[in-house]
Amino acid sequence: MRSKFTLFLLAFTLVLACADASKETADTIYTNGKIYTVNDAQPWAEAVAIKDGKFITVGSTAAVEALTGESTKVVDLNGQFVMPGVFDLHAHPFITPWYGDMNLQLDGVDSKEKILDMVKNYAIENPDKEWIIGGQWLLGLFPENSPRKEWLDDIVPDRPVALLDQTGHGMWLNSKAMELAGITKDTETSQLIVIHKDPKTGEPTGTINEQTIQMVEQVIPQAQVADYGETIYGIFDTFLSYGITSQQTAEGHKVPIEALKQLEDNNRLKERVFVSWDWKTTLNLAYSLDDIENQIKTREKYASDFIYPNYVKIFADGGPFSGTSLLLQPYEKEFAGEEGFYGGANMTVEEFTEAFKMFDSWGVGVHVHAMGDGTIRLVIDALEAMKKANGDSGTHHKVAHNTMLSVDDIPRIAALNDVNIDFSPPIWYPHAGATPGLITAVGKERTSKTYPIKTALASGLSVGQGADWLTANPTPDPFIAIESMITRSNPFDETMPGQINVAEAITLEQALYITTLGGAEVLGVEDKLGSIAVGKFADMIVLDQNLFDIDITEIYGTKVESTIVDGKEVYSKN
Repeated sequence: MRSKFTLFLLAFTLVLACADASKETADTIYTNGKIYTVNDAQPWAEAVAIKDGKFITVGSTAAVEALTGESTKVVDLNGQFVMPGVFDLHAHPFITPWYGDMNLQLDGVDSKEKILDMVKNYAIENPDKEWIIGGQWLLGLFPENSPRKEWLDDIVPDRPVALLDQTGHGMWLNSKAMELAGITKDTETSQLIVIHKDPKTGEPTGTINEQTIQMVEQVIPQAQVADYGETIYGIFDTFLSYGITSQQTAEGHKVPIEALKQLEDNNRLKERVFVSWDWKTTLNLAYSLDDIENQIKTREKYASDFIYPNYVKIFADGGPFSGTSLLLQPYEKEFAGEEGFYGGANMTVEEFTEAFKMFDSWGVGVHVHAMGDGTIRLVIDALEAMKKANGDSGTHHKVAHNTMLSVDDIPRIAALNDVNIDFSPPIWYPHAGATPGLITAVGKERTSKTYPIKTALASGLSVGQGADWLTANPTPDPFIAIESMITRSNPFDETMPGQINVAEAITLEQALYITTLGGAEVLGVEDKLGSIAVGKFADMIVLDQNLFDIDITEIYGTKVESTIVDGKEVYSKN
């Protein structure tokens, strides 16, 4: 017969075993760090514990180490600086490869002669290519950004050539391409159909803008799913190397989205992608309007924790640089060639309202490209009308770019539930690709009032940012944005000194909010992403320097040591 002591030991051992079995253990813990959480309730932490892709503890090293189990991976940060993964709310991962790596890559090429040599050699090396497609040539290389067809005709006379510019709003064509697209001196032009013509003969010179590009897109053989997959994978690896764990695309249609889904099905999609479907935009519209709308209606088959297909891209205007934005005050006479030219928006307020109402009722957030102050005001009018008609549906909408946003209109946006903004591309500092053109178009005074970031934050708006890669910047590096939002000066180009609208400079804390939690709020996913907090997806980055311990002018140059998405390291510098 067992003694009472033996029975007690057995019972106590059983209790300990049950307690140990019920103890929650982490898959991974990160300890001994300087973790900036972007969570007001707990701004700093030493360590985090992650399980099933989410943060389960954020706090002290001792608290987190208590969750260590036999299979827990332990990472000692050795005092390194950690912050949430970055949101980039305006990226072009689908346009960029098609007018680049998948065909002829021209970004960064700095002269007409070099471009022509590259086109000539590419045509010789690719005799079976039906079209010579390339991009994205830099603004400022050609007088009035208007290269001529004859230059291309001389080197490729027998095949169509289409070269996209860096903004995605202009294209350079040879005569064969214009012939196939049906672009002639008799083609009717408008705010949206912009064709550069010889002032004497009326003949197209070879440069087109805005939705004229669709005429070309509709006759270019489009890429297939298999063409996109590997290129997109490589682009996303680049984004991850800059700490960007979530991006919103500024375009989308079924081919690249099918490629995204294939990557995810093969466990190769390592970044969260918020897709904005093209609707009456400049590019990727080799489809009828009915086809695009049907793609949007059937979007849920792509939805997951990595693919968010619930947004639609709408161009409200082109850009003030090309005179295709609506302004509240007229363009400079020397630029427009006449007095009293205000430009125009792409649709009327009534047309915008009907589109916004339709998408809002579908649960699709509008991602509206708007640069001119007059265009932005028109869009706000339409958003107010949408809210009046539909009420608060819970769908998140945003106005993007906001280059010339009037401070008078900021309170109107702030009064609309679930309507927010991003500032992109980052030309809130002197920028060689945009500032000179903007000054020419609207003058120094109005240029000096652009991008009122500080005022937008003070209004209570959720604010995000996007690099507009590759159309505005050769890199999606968010540390350019973080530094320049604080200094309002150019951190990387010594040829562009000075500041723009320094009164709108913000703090480091505000800049980090905009690049992380602000982006999540704009997209309506702040309950899942954007800060380091218990219950959220474990997306964070480890940097090579503590942004709070260095001079502001040293932020640009920061390197990402490690990028973690869903609790897994998806990029390592080493």
